[in-house]
Amino acid sequence: MVERKIENLLAKEFKRKFDQSVQPKFDKIYVSKRPFQVPKLKKQWHDVYGRPLNVPASLIPPLQPEIDMILCKGDSMTAVELKYFKRKGGGLNHSFYEGIGQTLALLRWGFDHAALWQLFEDSITPEELWFYGGWTWKFLHAEHKNGGLNLPIEFTFYFVTKSNEGYDFRPIQPRRVNGSIRLDVLPPPYHPTFEIREPHPNPLVICPEVQKLRKMLVEWLKTQES
Repeated sequence: MVERKIENLLAKEFKRKFDQSVQPKFDKIYVSKRPFQVPKLKKQWHDVYGRPLNVPASLIPPLQPEIDMILCKGDSMTAVELKYFKRKGGGLNHSFYEGIGQTLALLRWGFDHAALWQLFEDSITPEELWFYGGWTWKFLHAEHKNGGLNLPIEFTFYFVTKSNEGYDFRPIQPRRVNGSIRLDVLPPPYHPTFEIREPHPNPLVICPEVQKLRKMLVEWLKTQES
């Protein structure tokens, strides 16, 4: 429960940073949305996945419990799953693969992209960061012969630092230099010079069921605008 509160706090801080950027990168950002709590959406979800076979609601694949962030630019929507890593004893509080399942589940909502952002407190060493963030990156995106699954998930890992002005987020980019791995600290994603790339589109957007779910989600999000 404490970790979820931290992740919700950091999601709000990401939104604040993006909204205050000199050159806003998104038209709208939604934080900590729970469409599974909306009876109408639950019914529509059941209609899509259960009614053709008359399956009881208890056996329908459940809705994603919470969507940490939804980033909207024009007609494009990206869902973000956040996982915060802190030191716990001699290691970290999560496994390197934490959050992958939740991110994959977001694809069924019809988002154009689903992203996993791993957030590491700044006491984590570069070696620990590479072991966790680096192995996640390899597991998700490397070629099969190199131990990767080539999944359609955007992935970024960040150093998180706290200051008098809130939190700052510095993405880490792994690079292979002279046969070894180097971790480069990049500008924050809300910085004007940072280019947000999304090379892993959701392949399910062509599925009729997924298109129905996306449409109902978009209509519901319009009611959430402040």
